[in-house]
Amino acid sequence: MTSSSSGMPLNALPLSALPHPPGRLPVLGDVRSVDRRRPTQHETELTRELGPIFQRELLGNRLVVVGGADLARQTLDEESWGRVLVGPLAQLRAVAGAGLFTARTRDPLWGQARRILTPGFAQAAMRVYHDAMASVADDLTQKWTESPVIDVHRDMTAATLEVIGRAGFSRRMGLLGSDDGAADGTGEFLDALGRILLWAGESTNDVPMLGPIREVLGSRRRNADIATGRRFVSSIIETRVREGARGRNDLLGLMLETADPETGERLPLRNVTDQVLTFLAAGHETTAALMEVALYYLAAEPEVADRIATTELDGTALTYENVVRLRQIRAYLNECLRLWPPAPGFFRLARTDQVLDGYHVPAGRAVFVLALAAQRDPAVWGPDADLFRADRFLGERLTASSRKFFAPWGTGPRSCIGRQFAIHESSLLLASVLSRFDLRLEKPTDLVMRERATLRPEPFTLVASPRTTVPAAPVASGRS
Repeated sequence: MTSSSSGMPLNALPLSALPHPPGRLPVLGDVRSVDRRRPTQHETELTRELGPIFQRELLGNRLVVVGGADLARQTLDEESWGRVLVGPLAQLRAVAGAGLFTARTRDPLWGQARRILTPGFAQAAMRVYHDAMASVADDLTQKWTESPVIDVHRDMTAATLEVIGRAGFSRRMGLLGSDDGAADGTGEFLDALGRILLWAGESTNDVPMLGPIREVLGSRRRNADIATGRRFVSSIIETRVREGARGRNDLLGLMLETADPETGERLPLRNVTDQVLTFLAAGHETTAALMEVALYYLAAEPEVADRIATTELDGTALTYENVVRLRQIRAYLNECLRLWPPAPGFFRLARTDQVLDGYHVPAGRAVFVLALAAQRDPAVWGPDADLFRADRFLGERLTASSRKFFAPWGTGPRSCIGRQFAIHESSLLLASVLSRFDLRLEKPTDLVMRERATLRPEPFTLVASPRTTVPAAPVASGRS
């Protein structure tokens, strides 16, 4: 890359020359463009107006947003770009400390935890977790059989937390069916977690001057919520330590009993707390969001649900081997992730001077990669990029060299370690539901997304009627 004496690449424009929203004010900047309740959805709209890369400035702080697919793909190059902890994830450090998603890469505990936990998400581990996931699917479908009017938000929160509890920690959460042996305080934990996630999303997209005031006024409630979350997780860990961790094939057993292959050290208990809190919070929130989007589209298009049920699920036993072969359901989930990625974007840091679309990004400068926009870029996804069409993923396998940007799990060594867990869980739950029920929206409603550190649908209601077109498929090969 040829540079001038000032270090700027020749013919490249400074970031100050980037397009910005109309109505910029002196000193305050682009305050009129702030949307604290739906920031990434608003930035996706701005991408269509301003182009594939633009700026937003508030009180002299410039946010560079990359929303075009080709430019977003450039930032995935690990030699030129790296991960940086900014935005909602940085806020969540106050809750999850040095968990996998919130730890800084230079923190030795991040590498140690990653090495210890990676085997817990390999194929062999997924086979072990399958029965626990299937027990949740059994409980969920039994609940829907008895109560066919479905509060989707409540039940997906319950199901995904139960999966993490049973498969990850050998602990029932008490949210579906019997609460025998369930963890105490789950309801309080969920309430506290919801407020924390809302704060993490809104506080990083707040109006200048008003934001700090809100921070001060909300600090007491927030500190109490953080304490509630950590107490809940500590009780799970203390119970396991008291009972004995050996012989448990789950994530908590790995964290408590496994030594780092490089250092020979085990994770300190405080970091185990950070990791459990991370999996409970991020793991259930993102998977619940994915499931809710999928159920909405299937209820809105019952003929698609019928086709999947009759061509892919007709009498199929939902064993581990069969679930991993559910191509139509995987394609459906991928299209949900394309249109509505639960993590709508991530920050990337230029390792060296870079040029994006003719603009100079100096070394050490972060940009926000807006996956929500890049995954809808009509330049690579076609003129129907905003429409739900799951067959996009049936005839094509996206790879790192594909032009079609698709990064709902992040990128590089800091990408989501639990993505295979989430996809297997979602595939099994969705297959179980579709094999048993016809779904319809209780009343016609648009899919409205809310942002609270993740993208997740506003609550809506389904009606689940026993499916008569195909026989119900058996789910569990065992229970946990």
